[in-house]
Amino acid sequence: MWSGGRVSFVARRLVAALACVGVAAAFGLYAAAPASAATGPAASLLLDGQSQWVVPPSNGGAATFDLALDARGAPPGATVEATVYPRLYTRDGFKSAVKSGPHGYPLSRTAPVAYSSLPSAPPGEGGVQLALTVVTTGWTDSGTKIGLDCTRPTGSGTCAGVYPVDVELLTSSGRAIAHLTTFLTYAVAKSAHPLDFAWVVPVQAPVHLDTATTKPTRAIGALDPADASAIERLVAQLGAASGVPVTLDASPATLQKLHAAGAAGRASLATLAAMSENQTRAEVLRSPYVPIDLGALAGGGDPTEILHQMAAGATVLRRLGIRTASTSTWVTTDPVGSDLLKGLRTVHATSVVVSGTDLSPTLTPSAGTWASTFQLRLGARAADRTRTGTGTLAGSRTGTGTLAGTRTGTGTLAGTRNGAHAAVRAGAPTTVPAAETDNWLDAQFQAHPGDPALAASQLLADLAMVHFERPNTRHVRGMIAMPPSGWQPNPVFNRVLLDGLIGNPNVVPVTLTTFFKTVTPDGTRNAKTRGSGPVLARGTVAELASARAELTNFVDAIVGNPPAKAQLADLLLATETNGLSRRARDSAIAEFRRVLQAQISQIKIDDQRTFTLTSSTGVIPVTVDSSAPYTVVGTLSVSGNKFVFPHSSSTPTFRLEHATNSWRVDVKARTSGYSPLHVAFTSPNGKLVIAAATLSVTSTATTIVGVALTVLALAILFAWWGRTWWNGRRRTGLASVKDNKDPS
Repeated sequence: MWSGGRVSFVARRLVAALACVGVAAAFGLYAAAPASAATGPAASLLLDGQSQWVVPPSNGGAATFDLALDARGAPPGATVEATVYPRLYTRDGFKSAVKSGPHGYPLSRTAPVAYSSLPSAPPGEGGVQLALTVVTTGWTDSGTKIGLDCTRPTGSGTCAGVYPVDVELLTSSGRAIAHLTTFLTYAVAKSAHPLDFAWVVPVQAPVHLDTATTKPTRAIGALDPADASAIERLVAQLGAASGVPVTLDASPATLQKLHAAGAAGRASLATLAAMSENQTRAEVLRSPYVPIDLGALAGGGDPTEILHQMAAGATVLRRLGIRTASTSTWVTTDPVGSDLLKGLRTVHATSVVVSGTDLSPTLTPSAGTWASTFQLRLGARAADRTRTGTGTLAGSRTGTGTLAGTRTGTGTLAGTRNGAHAAVRAGAPTTVPAAETDNWLDAQFQAHPGDPALAASQLLADLAMVHFERPNTRHVRGMIAMPPSGWQPNPVFNRVLLDGLIGNPNVVPVTLTTFFKTVTPDGTRNAKTRGSGPVLARGTVAELASARAELTNFVDAIVGNPPAKAQLADLLLATETNGLSRRARDSAIAEFRRVLQAQISQIKIDDQRTFTLTSSTGVIPVTVDSSAPYTVVGTLSVSGNKFVFPHSSSTPTFRLEHATNSWRVDVKARTSGYSPLHVAFTSPNGKLVIAAATLSVTSTATTIVGVALTVLALAILFAWWGRTWWNGRRRTGLASVKDNKDPS
C-alpha cells in the first residue's frame, strides 16, 4: 500500500508532466529551446562531500546523511530537494542508476529547502551542507527527513544496502534546473565479512626524450611542473591517511626526476621513504626503471633488457631510501598473452594483476570469480619448450660473448643461464596466481572531471554494492582498482576516497600482498588472447641489442662512475617505455645512438701532421685528444703493411687522463716513400672502435736492401752493356778480315 504522501507526490509529478506536454503540443514547441537562450548560463549542482555510510545510533535515534553541495549559477530563491529510491540488489542495477539515473518509484523525498538558508559545509568541502534525517519508515515528504521504507509491515525488514539519492536544484517556481545522483549506504553495523579493497596507486609521469640535444644530462626531459605538483600533493595525502593501506606502483624514472625537480620533490620522496618502512601500510612494488610491456619484451627472445630494467629500478629506489615489497606482484595494463608468463618468471613475480578486459568471461559469474583471486592460464604446456644453446637476440650468439659482463657458453647476466632459456622450461606450470582490476571501478577515477567528489562517492558506493550483493558469504571477496593510463591525481577525489575508506563498515582497504593472502581463490581463467600477445618487432629487438652492446663496450672504457655512465644507461632503458609506437621507439633508439656517439666523439686522434723518416728507423708520436670530463681507458694500436714495429704495436692499458695524451711508437720502414700508418683506440675488450685515424708517413732513407738491389741492377746493366759492346766489336773485326781476303 502506498501512503497518502507518496500518492500525492506521484500524482503531482504526473499532472505536471501532462500539463507540460499539453502546452507544448498546443503551441508546437515540444522540442525545447536551449536553456541558455532563455535563462543565460546554465546552473550546475556539484557534490563536495557526503556521508559515505549511515549507521543508526546505538540509542535507537535517527541517523543523519550529510551532503556538501555547491550550486553554481543558482537563481535567486533557488531551492534544493532530495529524493531517495528503492534499495539496489545487483551491481548491474547500480551501474544503470549511475549511467541514466534512478529507476522505479521513489521511496520518499524532502520538502524544498531554500539553498540560501543552508549552513556552510565543513572546512575543506566548501559550499553548503544539507543534513538529511534518515528513518527506516515509509514516505515522509516533509522537512529534511527521508524514509527508507524498509521496516515492516511495508518493508522487507532488511535496511542495510545502497539507495540511490537524486538531489535537484529548483527555481523558485519549482522547475528543476540541475541535479546529481549519489548514493546512501545504510549499514546496520560493521560487517562480519567486509569486502577487501586494494587501491594500486600509480606514481609516475610520462617519459619525454629531448631529441634536440646530445647531452646525457638533458636527453631525458625534466618532470613537467604540473606532474611534479600533482605527485607531491598525492604523496602528502597518502602520507596523512595513515589508516588506509595502499599499494604504490612507483616509476623509479619519475621519482628520479622528482628528486631533481627541487626541494618540494625531495620532501615528497622523504615522505614516501618513511611510508615504505611499513609495507603493510604502504606497499611499494618492485618496478622496472620505466613502465614496460613485460610480455612484449619477453617475447623478443632474451630477458637481457628486462633484467637491466629491474636492476636499474632497484638501484634508484634504494638510493632514494624507498623499501620495496618482499613478495613480487606484477601489475600490467598491457594486452596479455603467453609471453607474459616468460616475463613473470624472469622478474620472479609471485602473482599478477591484469585488466579485466584481457580475460575471457567467467563461465560462472554468479560464483563471484571476478571478485576473487584465481589461477590465470597463459598458453598451453605444448608451448613450453626447452631452448638450448646461447639463446637468440637479434641473431644467434655462439661461443663466448660479452654483454654487461662475460658470457661463457650460454652466458651470464644477473645469474647463470645453463643450457635452456631461464624463462621457459619444459614442463613448467602454465598458470600463475592472478587477480583482475575492475574496469568499471577504474573508470570512476575519471568519471566526473568537473565533480571529483561525486566520482569518488560513486566509487565507494560501488564497493558497498559489491559487498551487499553477497554480504554473508564465508569466502573473502575483494576488488582491485587502478586508475586508467594518463590519470592525473585529483586532490578532491583523493580526499573523499581516503576519508571514505577510514573506518568503513563494509570495505577494508588492504595492500596487494594482503589481498592475495586473504581473498579466497576461485577457479582458473584464461587470457582473451590465446597467442603470445604483442611482441616487439624483430628489427626493434635487433636495434636494442646492438645499442646495448655498444653501450656496454663504451661503459667498460669509462673509469669510475661519472654521471654520464648512468645517464647513458638510463637513456637506453627509457627507449623501452611502454605505449610507444614502433616509429616512436625506433626514433628514441636513434636518439640514444646520437647521444652515445656524441660521448664517443669526444675522443679524437690527431691526424693533421705529416711525419718524415730520414732513416729506416724512427719514432712516430701518436696524440689522442680527449674532451671527455672523465678518464677513458682502452687499447691504442698501430698497423701498416710497410712498417715493422720492433717493440710493440699496441698499449693495452692506454689511459686518457688529460686533454692531450701522447704515445711514441718505434717504427722501421720497409721501403722509402709514402706509407700510411693506421691508428685505432678501442674499448678494453677491443669490440668498440672509439677513435681511428690514418697518419701520413714519408721515408727518405736508403736501406741496405735498397743499396744491394741497386748495385745488383748496375752490375747486370754493365754486364749487359759490356757483352753488347764486345759482341759488336767482334762482328766488326770479322767483317774486316772478310773484306781483305776478297780477290777483287
